[in-house]
Amino acid sequence: MTMPLDRLPDSVLDQLHCLIEAVLLANQQFNLTSVRDPDDAWVKHAIDSLQGLNTGVFEEPRRVIDIGSGAGFPGLALAIARPQLQVTLNDATRKKCDFLRATVEKFELNAVVMTERAEVIGQDAQYRATFDVATARAVGSFNEVCELALPLVRVGGQAVLWRGQQAREELAAARGALAKLGGAAGAVFSYRLPGHEIDYHLVVIDKIAPTPSQFPRRSGLPKQRPLN
Repeated sequence: MTMPLDRLPDSVLDQLHCLIEAVLLANQQFNLTSVRDPDDAWVKHAIDSLQGLNTGVFEEPRRVIDIGSGAGFPGLALAIARPQLQVTLNDATRKKCDFLRATVEKFELNAVVMTERAEVIGQDAQYRATFDVATARAVGSFNEVCELALPLVRVGGQAVLWRGQQAREELAAARGALAKLGGAAGAVFSYRLPGHEIDYHLVVIDKIAPTPSQFPRRSGLPKQRPLN
């Protein structure tokens, strides 16, 4: 895939650089990311997050939930690059959410922050099946992430998952789990990051049917006993 930075205005690139600076500064007080070098952070966080723009999923005004936002990737980066998105940043760690809220306010982004486990949100009628898109990057196993994401997505929406080298194999092995969750395999996009010699992937999961009410299971179970 092409590098989406080529299509972004300088004002957006400036904001993204400021975001990386804010993350690394906050990282000195508490652990947001294991990446400490600014150049590495630009590639591994900003450029990696913006690969999502190549899917075409984020071009319209859409309601997006970013599961396990952590330091804010991809959610904050997408909110900066595509201000028409209405982004919910979700993380279970309060300190990370405090950072996310401060950053949303600083950059005046069209985003809100929710401190809660995704398993709990997915069973809340206020949020269940209300999002157009769910994103997840560096969150957990493929089947675990699908169980967390798909209950939150409306029928006709998508989950967009940032995955590593084995994404196609993960997707093939998840066929049974996707069927249980109301999902189906969509497009898979491969890309390389500057200075990296391995292929990364974006996997799009289409929400084709309502997720049965027993999913997501109670907190911890999607990780401990992934669906098969």
